[in-house]
Amino acid sequence: MASQVSGGSLLAALDVEHPEWRPLLVLIEAAQREAERPHWARFVPAPGHQGREGRPLLDGAVISVAPKLIERWVRHILALAASAGTEVEPLVNAVAAGRLDPSLLFETAVSQDVDRFHEIARVERDYRGVLRGLASLIAMPMLQTCWRVWAERVPTDWTYGYCPVCGGWPALAEIRGLDGARHLRCGCCGSDWRTEWLRCPFCREGDHEKLGFLVSPEGLERQSIEVCDVCRGYVKTITTLTAIRPDDVLLHDLATLPLDMAALERDYRRPAARGSAVAVGVVAESWRLRDLLSLRA
Repeated sequence: MASQVSGGSLLAALDVEHPEWRPLLVLIEAAQREAERPHWARFVPAPGHQGREGRPLLDGAVISVAPKLIERWVRHILALAASAGTEVEPLVNAVAAGRLDPSLLFETAVSQDVDRFHEIARVERDYRGVLRGLASLIAMPMLQTCWRVWAERVPTDWTYGYCPVCGGWPALAEIRGLDGARHLRCGCCGSDWRTEWLRCPFCREGDHEKLGFLVSPEGLERQSIEVCDVCRGYVKTITTLTAIRPDDVLLHDLATLPLDMAALERDYRRPAARGSAVAVGVVAESWRLRDLLSLRA
């Protein structure tokens, strides 16, 4: 199965197994490539706090970033979405006409405030599902770069179910290595934090009688579904020898879609809201001509 493959081969495998996903895979691949560009690291601020008492490191951050970088990236991802057949013309037209500020979209996406993102877009039809996906992809380069820069700052005693970097809920859990340590993985920034067994990441329930596992669909022997009968939440679990690369977490989340379907059929859900709200400010950085030239490279 594709979920057992790693790196670029996973993207290729998903493209072969699910050609109907190709428009989405094109966007994910573009976001992955963008996240690897070195420009983003220049704009990662120093965290203003130590991440204690459940406060994600991103909360309160002020990102001073080159406006042209944001505009180029937002226009690019919207153009790709439009060319792939996604109904984003109102957004594309609003940005092109100057009615919608790409920096505002970027700030809201990095904050993971999807409801505000939807309101700012002011589309006439209900594009909520499309906008949710676009928001996470627009934010991916900045969030993944923050994780790479801040990884050593994450408190080793973090006990919360949401991401210590950006506040997002885990996309999946890993049972990793020979010792079978349980790690939660964020689908937004790729963050990795260790957590205890028999603990719901969403409501923190720890009573084993209220927690359980669903049988994995056929062909997904190394995957399982952990469920909580208190909040009716679930988290997909993958057995791995080594950590999934941060930029591949989203792909593994997509590759294990049958697990989501099995959970939904039994009335378990992922929480719709963020794990922890974060306030992020984006301000324009003054920059030199050589920065402009480098962004065009």
